[in-house]
Amino acid sequence: MGIGLCAVVLNDGRSGVAYTAREMIPWGCSLYDELPKTASSADEFIEMFDSKDVLLRALGMATINACINQGEFEDADIMEEVRIDKSDVVGMIGDFTPMVESIKSQAEKLYIFEKERIPGTIPTEKIPDFLPECSVVLISATTLLNRTFDSILEHVRTDRIYMLGPSTPICPEALPEVKVFGGTLVNEGALQTVYHGGGTRNLYREKTGKKITFVNKR
Repeated sequence: MGIGLCAVVLNDGRSGVAYTAREMIPWGCSLYDELPKTASSADEFIEMFDSKDVLLRALGMATINACINQGEFEDADIMEEVRIDKSDVVGMIGDFTPMVESIKSQAEKLYIFEKERIPGTIPTEKIPDFLPECSVVLISATTLLNRTFDSILEHVRTDRIYMLGPSTPICPEALPEVKVFGGTLVNEGALQTVYHGGGTRNLYREKTGKKITFVNKR
């Protein structure tokens, strides 16, 4: 469990990460009476994804990603697959700051929906008012962790849905609505990056992770 991410490494070396939702962690110096056991099976860790505890849920998601984010993926940034023109209204669920200026220069409008009160963003409770207008939707995989993905989809009126972020599980069977997945493939070194307090950018800088993209052709 790290400051920015949680990481899991399986016995065979497959590894996965997921976002640490710091804003949802309760206050206190001892969050658990009993810590998760590192010798537990992958199945036990995956079951944590159903936990009410946000950190255990992240460990579950990281384990899921370690299991399924393997295979032949394109080594690319998801934005290479997002085609935006001046007629598009883009909805961004989560504040992906590095992408904002580029998208603003390409699209007619950009709505950024964010739970935290950040200048220039729209509160998430306003999603029903603005999201139906969007022709492109960029959605953070954190919505799977905070259990808002399905409710957000109820207000989407386009098939141009892109999921991104280090928590992204590349699983079109479970998420058929997603057109393109932009995730992070990590190696065993990610564990050290994470317990040193590193986040997504640190994974890329230290070459313990890389961006991957998968186009859903289902």
